[in-house]
Amino acid sequence: MGITMAGVVKCIKHIYYDPFKWSVVKSIGLFALGVKIAIECKGVDLMPPIS
Repeated sequence: MGITMAGVVKCIKHIYYDPFKWSVVKSIGLFALGVKIAIECKGVDLMPPIS
């Protein structure tokens, strides 16, 4: 009674083919990616200070 590869693929297909669930997964994934990029770019100075 374990998790099989076929069960995982079935679950992923179920999420992918349901437009609402896929939209939620994409939104959460892109938000997490944006947070990761923001953390990585924390010290980057895009424009030099105007004096």
